Amino acid sequence: MKFLQLGRSDARLIELNVRADDRGSFTRTWCAKTFADEGIDFQPVQGNSSVTRVRGSIRGMHFQRAPKADAKVVRCTAGLILDVIVDIRPSSPTRGEVYAYELGPSTGRMLYIPAGFAHGFQTLTDDVTVEYLMGIEYAEELSDGFRHDDPLIGIKWPAPVTVLSAKDAAWPSLADRPLW
Repeated sequence: MKFLQLGRSDARLIELNVRADDRGSFTRTWCAKTFADEGIDFQPVQGNSSVTRVRGSIRGMHFQRAPKADAKVVRCTAGLILDVIVDIRPSSPTRGEVYAYELGPSTGRMLYIPAGFAHGFQTLTDDVTVEYLMGIEYAEELSDGFRHDDPLIGIKWPAPVTVLSAKDAAWPSLADRPLW
């Protein structure tokens, strides 16, 4: 694995070492020692998977509030997504910065998202599967989000939105929230 720092933030784009032969390929997607050697304090406690059927769908922008803010590792195992993260930590020097990367099996990369970042993605193909390793268990009462089209953040989604859940459509703007 090769870890690339995203701007000045502590988020990382992780390039995977894919070994291929006549049978197919093999890729290590998690190693506690490798993460620790990179200075990343992350131990998965939960794994999740999402399947999104329609190109142009958006899931996000989601985060979990303190005291259980959630770090995660995200990897797209089928299809292709534009994965987007935003630093929303009040005292962070990179607060409000947006980082966006295409993830899919052919890109050979995944994303480490520190606690205090919001996360979302848009599907660039039909039939997308996204896998998540979570650093803390899901706490429904702390689940939160903001609008995918929040003018305060200005995310540039690459395609028209085709599907958005009612919950994601109802999130407020960050400008209307005490956390911002």
